[in-house]
Amino acid sequence: MGRTAIRGVENVLNAVKKRISFLFDNYDNIQLAFSGGKDSTVLFHLVNEEAKKRDRKFILYFQDQEAEYQGTIDLVEWAMSQPNVIPQWYQVPIFMTNAASHQQLFLWAWGDGENWVREKNPLAIQKLDKKYPKRFYKFNLWVAQQNRKNFEGSFVSIIGLRAEESPDRRFVMFGEDSELFWIRRKTEPHKAYPIIDWSYTDVWKYLIENELKYNKIYDKMYMLGGNLRYFRVSNLVHEKAFRCLTDLQELEPDTYDKLEQRLQGVHTAAMYGKENLMYSIKELPSQFKTWKEYKDFLLESIHPDLKKLFKFQWSRFGDTDDTRACKYMVKRILLCDWEGNITMSKDFFYYTKEHILEKNRLKREDEIIKKWTQLL
Repeated sequence: MGRTAIRGVENVLNAVKKRISFLFDNYDNIQLAFSGGKDSTVLFHLVNEEAKKRDRKFILYFQDQEAEYQGTIDLVEWAMSQPNVIPQWYQVPIFMTNAASHQQLFLWAWGDGENWVREKNPLAIQKLDKKYPKRFYKFNLWVAQQNRKNFEGSFVSIIGLRAEESPDRRFVMFGEDSELFWIRRKTEPHKAYPIIDWSYTDVWKYLIENELKYNKIYDKMYMLGGNLRYFRVSNLVHEKAFRCLTDLQELEPDTYDKLEQRLQGVHTAAMYGKENLMYSIKELPSQFKTWKEYKDFLLESIHPDLKKLFKFQWSRFGDTDDTRACKYMVKRILLCDWEGNITMSKDFFYYTKEHILEKNRLKREDEIIKKWTQLL
């Protein structure tokens, strides 16, 4: 592989092999966060190769969000069955955001009595006797902390982020000011990002040239056309991935049929997810003079609880007519992103002390705000 690694003279493949070797040298327990996507798959093969050399095992963690590609599940099942793997495939009840609907805001994934998209896998952890967070990111943090406590010795969690993917992910490049810039060690458990300086072409070059197993949904995506750089494999209905529903009928018709029966909004998102009409509007509709007018119209059109929650979250904007801010708020309303997972670039709107005090008061005293913020 020809590209040179950041802060080094080696190519990215040799650099990442040395990074993974460093982790095995310095940590007793290694956990790899796995999604079935190309980045975590590359790391799986690299970590598994090093584990075999050393006759060691590593934790492979996958949070099954139920609304997944069958191709993802096939790859997860294979990876979890490898001899050097300590499988941690979680299929436990958890709330997942449904960006396709304003009526059914959540998928209660793996909920008791629910009509699941597929049956649970015998390799998976299907029940937890202790209390645990019911949201995606908090559950990930909780699992890492549980593993750090339950496994004796030092512990590191490997994550397949790449700086190329988004400006937000470049923060890792500004970690420790040394050759170990790809590790975060200020808090426990430590986190490692070995392929942070890889390009998507490096990822595919490694997988294809070495004839390694990967998620076959990518092959189907490629056959439909599109830009290889932007192919994404993840939960099918959250606010950053729901557009994949537009192709799901062709990619995996059985998965689409089951998901459409399971969850409201799937059919609508499949029809309009890529059009400049509903979910990704970029031009101001002709009926409105300003983005602020359009934003106010949308707020009046949604459920009162959601309206109150959005206004609670946007107190720092006040009654601004700033175009960028109003377009940002429109986007969040259309995607029902009441959690704030979508961020605004170059955000110059700040909370004042008065804003913060008022928000804290509402969290304590307003029953609607209290109910929704407790779900976060």
